[in-house]
Amino acid sequence: MKNPEFLINTSKYPGIPVGRLFIPNSHLNQPKFAHWRESVKVLDTTTYPNSEVIWFVADTFEYRRLASCYPHPRHFAYTEYLLKSASTFFSSLKPPYLPDYEYFN
Repeated sequence: MKNPEFLINTSKYPGIPVGRLFIPNSHLNQPKFAHWRESVKVLDTTTYPNSEVIWFVADTFEYRRLASCYPHPRHFAYTEYLLKSASTFFSSLKPPYLPDYEYFN
């Protein structure tokens, strides 16, 4: 039986890092997949005879959770690289509650 696989795809929608989750039919009705769609914005779904592929956007935390739960055998390292790059980028942004003059001084 095949396991679910998650990766981040940057080519399906150029410039947007979308999540891609492959879910075999045997996993679709399991309780852990019942509510996960509430935490993401589904962009597209491709149905195959034995599985479903869901394309979505979510926050970095959800991408990280899915990457640790359902690593893709070939793309795990690249997915981790993208997640580390994203967290470095977002951590360097100015918090919205700080005035510009305090942040840049």
